[in-house]
Amino acid sequence: MMTKRSCWMLSLPLFLVAGFAEQVHALAGQTSVAPPTPEIFAPGVISGPANDGAPTFSPDGSTLFFTRSAAQWTVILESHKVKGEWTKPVLAPFSGEWPDSSPAMSPDGKFVVFQSSRPIAPVVAADDHAKPHAVSNLWRVDRVGAGWSEPKRLPEAVNLPGESIWKPSVAADGTIYFTGIDAKGQKRLYASAYKEGAYQQAEPLAFSDGTTLDVDPEIAPNGSFLVFVSAGRMAGNPKDHLFLVLKQGDGWGPVTAIHFADEEKTGYSTDDEPRLGVDHRTVYFSSDRVVPVHFPRTQEQARKDLERMDLWDNSNLNVWRVSISGWVGSGANAGGVVRD
Repeated sequence: MMTKRSCWMLSLPLFLVAGFAEQVHALAGQTSVAPPTPEIFAPGVISGPANDGAPTFSPDGSTLFFTRSAAQWTVILESHKVKGEWTKPVLAPFSGEWPDSSPAMSPDGKFVVFQSSRPIAPVVAADDHAKPHAVSNLWRVDRVGAGWSEPKRLPEAVNLPGESIWKPSVAADGTIYFTGIDAKGQKRLYASAYKEGAYQQAEPLAFSDGTTLDVDPEIAPNGSFLVFVSAGRMAGNPKDHLFLVLKQGDGWGPVTAIHFADEEKTGYSTDDEPRLGVDHRTVYFSSDRVVPVHFPRTQEQARKDLERMDLWDNSNLNVWRVSISGWVGSGANAGGVVRD
């Protein structure tokens, strides 16, 4: 099985952007606003000492699912907001038996699509040595009452034969966006429309032609913009970085890099798996960035650094977020308020 950093980490949460096309276009043309500063999300709870991926939220923002991983396995966890705080994550009811990652909840909250290397065919319960499927596919669970259905593998219109399929994102019209990796290691972004109760044959996005390492698409519910990750699109920076592209008619506009405050001074981090928050103005992402340490420091500062290391700040992947509501003017949740 490929490790998290080599494959599931194709990309992992944070950039704030408007959910309306005209506001997003205004953002893309804005050059005078200072780059936003990312902040850690739910340290010690969602962002913990292990490697953590960006969360996907229920429509009301009270439930989230995210990936936590070790060197050889990944699992999807669930947390709920109670009295303004996120609860200790527990195993999602549809995960744990096989390596799973990158959950994406539909905008209406009725289903979740996620990545898994679980076997395609049922496994006999007595077989203690069953192995995960060699190829990554997308699976879906539907909301059934207060629980979830059994996972069902998506058709080959989505799970393209001969390719490894990763990191889904779901638009309000049911279209699924995802990453496809072919046998040569080329990475491209695809979309499969949902029409008349069936997923249509996936097509690559025009701006992702396989010459750049594009992964981890996150589509706005109304399809007006897409945030994704790519390596090699920025001169002098080979790491995974966040990018934004706007919908223009039936196509896509130019790709724009998302820059953060002081990134040149602190060194570019590896930023992956963008996920939009429930306000459609916050992008959560997974990153190996850390809090800078300045020397000399007092013993009290050293003690606080050690406490933070035990909670989350140990160079593993954590979840970050950033607000840019000041860039997009008035609208829902204007004024810089970031919702958890």
